[in-house]
Amino acid sequence: METGFENSGPSADEVLARLFAGNERFLRGEARSVGIMRETLADLARGQRPYATILGCSDSRVPPEWVFDARLGELFVVRVAGNVFSPEIAGSLQYAGAHLKTPLFVVLGH
Repeated sequence: METGFENSGPSADEVLARLFAGNERFLRGEARSVGIMRETLADLARGQRPYATILGCSDSRVPPEWVFDARLGELFVVRVAGNVFSPEIAGSLQYAGAHLKTPLFVVLGH
């Protein structure tokens, strides 16, 4: 059955496992190095291919990239104070699903 979505990336289950593994590294204090290589920046300048979309609070104490030990370009993060839903937030989430085709959406509370 044709769904209109191409599935060339990881599944939602694989992405969730990746997020859990990153969070475990973060909790153990064993997060990967956050150094940024020029090649990474050059790749990101050509486009983005995040594997998950995170809706989180604008709270400065909870950066999703740190919590999930993710690198630049791996997460599409939408942040708003209090996780209040608005047309702008809806549009950003719709962009992530329709254009970036992230297979997993996470609402991150704290």
